[in-house]
Amino acid sequence: MKTSNQLLLLGMLSALSTAALADDVKGAADTSQWKCESCKFEGSFSATVEVGATSVSDQSAKFGDFTGLNKDGGYFIGNGSASYRSKDSGEYWKLNASNLGLDSRSIDAEGGKQGNYKLLLNYDEIPHYITDNAQTPFNGGTSLTLPPGFAADTTGAMPLAGNMHTVDIGTERKRLGVGVSWLPHSDWEYAVSFRHETKDGTKRTAGSFFVDTAQLIEPVDYVTDQIDASATYSGKKFQLKLAYYGSKFRNNDESLTWANPYATPVFLATFPNSASGQLALPPDNEFHQIQASAGYQFTERTRATADIAVGRMTQDSSLLQYGTAVPGPGGSVNGRAKTFDVALKLSSAVTDKMRLNAVYTHNDRDNDTPQSLYSVYVTDMFPGAPRTNLPYGIKQDKLKLSGDYRVLENLRGALGADFDSRERTYAEVNKTHENIVWGKATTRLVDMVDLTLKLARGERSNSGSFQPIAGITPPENPLLRRYNLANRTRDTASVRADIAVSERISVSLGADSSEDKYSDTTIGLTNGKEFDLNGDISMVVTEQTSLHFFANHQEIKSKQAGSQAFATPDWSANNKDTIDFFGLGIKHAAIKDKLDLGADYSITHSHSKISVDNGISGPGFPQINTSLDSLKLYAAYRLQENISLLADYWYERYSSKDWMLDGVFPSAIPNVLALGIQPSRYHVDVVRLSVKYKF
Repeated sequence: MKTSNQLLLLGMLSALSTAALADDVKGAADTSQWKCESCKFEGSFSATVEVGATSVSDQSAKFGDFTGLNKDGGYFIGNGSASYRSKDSGEYWKLNASNLGLDSRSIDAEGGKQGNYKLLLNYDEIPHYITDNAQTPFNGGTSLTLPPGFAADTTGAMPLAGNMHTVDIGTERKRLGVGVSWLPHSDWEYAVSFRHETKDGTKRTAGSFFVDTAQLIEPVDYVTDQIDASATYSGKKFQLKLAYYGSKFRNNDESLTWANPYATPVFLATFPNSASGQLALPPDNEFHQIQASAGYQFTERTRATADIAVGRMTQDSSLLQYGTAVPGPGGSVNGRAKTFDVALKLSSAVTDKMRLNAVYTHNDRDNDTPQSLYSVYVTDMFPGAPRTNLPYGIKQDKLKLSGDYRVLENLRGALGADFDSRERTYAEVNKTHENIVWGKATTRLVDMVDLTLKLARGERSNSGSFQPIAGITPPENPLLRRYNLANRTRDTASVRADIAVSERISVSLGADSSEDKYSDTTIGLTNGKEFDLNGDISMVVTEQTSLHFFANHQEIKSKQAGSQAFATPDWSANNKDTIDFFGLGIKHAAIKDKLDLGADYSITHSHSKISVDNGISGPGFPQINTSLDSLKLYAAYRLQENISLLADYWYERYSSKDWMLDGVFPSAIPNVLALGIQPSRYHVDVVRLSVKYKF
């Protein structure tokens, strides 16, 4: 609309100036045949339809994750859009559809009458493919069984040959949403929306019997319903919004049971309740929240906003038995938690050169779940010491103050301070406080270089010495300091330069670094560093050709200390992750207004190294490597003004070497019946041909 109005205005001004000139020379001009060839007026209908086919060379869950291209073979291409706007009544509608031939399809529709009401409809499918090479001897959904005579003392003695089958692991979400909003008065708008989501499939889990473990396939059969309702007032100076949000989650499967693959006659004679195990699956739950938001414009320079939200979470599913053959406590945990969130913001342009900002937030999660004493069974085998559930809660207060000032025409500076206080229940320390001060400067050099520098320092301290939590058995090492609770200093720095080399060439360079020090930590994370270097170049070679380059290098390091003897440190570990990313692209108009060509190529390599010093010489952990190479070629040829032929080629190669997965087949570990999932490796070619028609 904005573009159409601008074109219409230009057309009218052009016509008026031409008419005035004609009047001066020849008198009044005849404008009855004048036309604006490029203006798009209201009261129009337009649509685009794209149909075609895609061919995928190889099957890969990793390649098809979220895209729906997980199987080899052909796929239908179906994309389209349509829109209509009435010239007189203000009624309109628009429709967009994409990936109709894939499991990642989506449809969005909107219609209504401008300034009166609006209707919304959307549908999405989101596939999440995890692996297609898992192997298991278990059969069934929520009750996993084994072939007769399968149990053995070790995986090597189990009759795996002939009893293993391959399973795909992954989920698919389907979302359907509807909504309506209407404006009965000029200052008020009301809206209601509803979304229904199902999530089906499988995921990985594991169950154990003391030191013997089996990796399992867990069924996923979730249903989530969400509703939003709001009333919004928009005045000249004052704005107000009242809203309600509700969410209800249902799991159609209550629990997962599995036969014990280690349940030999001798094993069962010692532990008679261990023929099968049981796991609770995510329980049904609800969340309800009421929110109020307000904003007030005191002056043209000063504005304040406030948000407040009150919520409640509940979960009352029945408790399971302690084991498949051991009665449980009965009843429900009666889980409930209250949330209370507040956000206050004040912003003021004190002068033409200075602006001040203040933000305060309060977040409170009060866990009201009753505490009870529960019997404990060690992996369904034998009773242990009773335990009491711990209803964890957290309260957080944050204050952010900042101001920026234009020192000179080409120099602007900013300063700020952030204060963060957190209070936790059932934690080794009750309170932590973190203060951060930062400064930022932006300047322009020689009219072609924009330079930005930011420095920050943060210090976090806790309320005192760490105290063991009475409800955790066995207790933690008293020298352990959890990284999110420990005293810490953090220094960060970043610099960025945007350079306009010429009208055709622009360059951006940036560097970021941070370092965390846990000087008071004896056992736990003691140090962390991160460095990031990036750059990109955009170049217009000719009117028909443009290029772009980008690169990024990132290093993440950390150090930690541990104790095998539940005492002072007797081992340490260094972790280092390195990620390198490089890419380039080209766009070329081979035949003006007829044929467009393009290509994009990217390379990503990452390396992860873990070195451990425990005082014993020997080989360290092998390095973990991943690489991803991607090449995309595309072409668009316009047969006619409204018909185009599209062609794409996509090659992608992915390789991963991970010592934690390589060669870990189902019987590789005597007391772990593994799924045998191997690191993903693939090289896939995708060819795509389609026709796009506009009308």
